[in-house]
Amino acid sequence: KYPEFADVTTDFVYARLQRGHDDIPTAYSESDIDGWAGRLKTWVAGGQPDDLPLADPDAKVENRPRDVFVYIIHEGKVRAPQGAMALQERVGG
Repeated sequence: KYPEFADVTTDFVYARLQRGHDDIPTAYSESDIDGWAGRLKTWVAGGQPDDLPLADPDAKVENRPRDVFVYIIHEGKVRAPQGAMALQERVGG
């Protein structure tokens, strides 16, 4: 339903997490939140997560620290704030 391309092409990353579920208190499972926290830390450190689809897998990514902006937006939106807080805890924010 939502296309995923995680190519890093600039000095910041903008991510929209749109697959949350209202029946999970934090919109995402604990393992999903842990996975996204790891990806965010990789982007902040200047890397490229190796488990997301890329439009151009052969493109070279400059390894430099980046600002990362993440939004948890899903259809019900009821659990998005709790998901954002759980993710923030995992990344140490």
